[in-house]
Amino acid sequence: MKRCALLLLLALCFSGCAYVGTWAKQRYYARQLRHSPRQKTSKHLLDRSTFFVFGQVLGAPSGSGPRMAVVALSSTATPGEVVDVSPSIRGESYYGLNLPPGDYTLAAVLDRNRDGIYSESEVIAVRPLQLEAAAEEKIRGGIDIQVSSDSRGGVATAFRVPVRDEPPLEQSLFYPKGTLRRLDDPIFSPAMASLGMYEPAAFMEAAPMMFYALEEDSGYKVPVIFVHGIGGSARDFDDIVAALDRRRYTPWFFHYPSGSDLGQLGAMFYEIYLSGATIPKADNPLVIVAHSMGGLVVREALNRRRGTDREPQIATLITIASPLGGHPAAARGVHAPVVIPSWRNLDPKSRFIESLHRKPLPAGMPYHLFFARGEHHLIEVGEQSDGVVPVANQLPAEATHEASELLGFDCSHTGVLHDPSAISRIVGTIETVKSVYPPDHLKVLDRGGYARELPPEDFSPIDRYGLRQFGGYIDALVSGQLQPINAIQRQFVDECTGRQPVTFPLAKAWLKYQRLYASDLPVSAAK
Repeated sequence: MKRCALLLLLALCFSGCAYVGTWAKQRYYARQLRHSPRQKTSKHLLDRSTFFVFGQVLGAPSGSGPRMAVVALSSTATPGEVVDVSPSIRGESYYGLNLPPGDYTLAAVLDRNRDGIYSESEVIAVRPLQLEAAAEEKIRGGIDIQVSSDSRGGVATAFRVPVRDEPPLEQSLFYPKGTLRRLDDPIFSPAMASLGMYEPAAFMEAAPMMFYALEEDSGYKVPVIFVHGIGGSARDFDDIVAALDRRRYTPWFFHYPSGSDLGQLGAMFYEIYLSGATIPKADNPLVIVAHSMGGLVVREALNRRRGTDREPQIATLITIASPLGGHPAAARGVHAPVVIPSWRNLDPKSRFIESLHRKPLPAGMPYHLFFARGEHHLIEVGEQSDGVVPVANQLPAEATHEASELLGFDCSHTGVLHDPSAISRIVGTIETVKSVYPPDHLKVLDRGGYARELPPEDFSPIDRYGLRQFGGYIDALVSGQLQPINAIQRQFVDECTGRQPVTFPLAKAWLKYQRLYASDLPVSAAK
């Protein structure tokens, strides 16, 4: 019976072969660390804790100049060792690093000579960082690196880091570089999902950001955050995303290494999506859809809400086939030769599970608890199950008491994400959340903006994007065809009509467009 339960958990985590490979690698890393104490080796050991570190490079050059990265150099075991690299970032954008405890110098570097190598002579800014092993919180956000006239240099040890080849991706004007992806992108492949399960540190080296989107930020669409489960990826939600009305809803994805500690992942989810510090609070509220273990990550993140005005509103939460009471097989899996950190959290008697419902959900937030009971009500290990998670562990009392809706589907654990009836109910629940923009505003926004190609010498990329997307909407507001919906829009109209000094960059761009192309589109002609 114990062996069956462990195999059930391994099936959830792809295959026993992958586990055996992980066990062999862990033994290799342990031997390497004994003979050569390096921080880069230490962070790959699953029984060692690491920190998620992120921040911005402030004051760095932007645009299409030399490539930039942030390099973490150790001052601990092997001084000057390159422990992690956050590649292909840009000025004012976020970087992400995964580091074991220790002392570091964080160096922002530019490949000035474009030779494909970052070196100590190309450092443009540095920042010291100390990560204490005893620290209970293993998230360090807001570690900004400021570029200034006196911050160049500061790295005494030589290093050489190859510039990572970049795939031909659409680059966002607003999101970090490389975060706009399609669901068929290799970053969401089964191989990457398996890497995130068994080698979280290697996953973080390949995909450090954890935030991904399918399209540029619009501002008026409702964001829907999808959170995959253990061994999963953003691609798991492809059928649900295909059924969404993309004119009104924009998908975001928390794509994370699912072998990592769930408390740490919950803290990271909070910092990215719910704190208001990384993604600023917008007009529209959020919808969160979490599958399997993703539901535990989100529930932990919600425990971290402080109820401040800065935090965004969550309009609704949906969890699907989530082991909210843990997984009974995990209790036996923690005695395996190598234990994935998230397995420890899934033990029903773990501190993580026992404290998962320590705080109530946000007042007034609808919570839809969808569970899967298996095809033909499959029975596994003497209990009703979806083939992976027993129904009883999807429906612990703490979760059912706080749910506003309980609904079961006769589907397997992953099949529930592709079943037409389940998709219809999930999408229907998402679409009960409406944009704060009234229907007449949305109708004008659907028409887009100005089609004219604008010269880059007169308009910045953000100016061109704003006028292409929202030119007609601005016309409608300025002409009075539409009434502003908030104080910011009222100020924007006042600036466009000369009643206030112009401060909004898009107002400046719109006024310039009117001066240059007034014969094309009069101010009063809304699209």
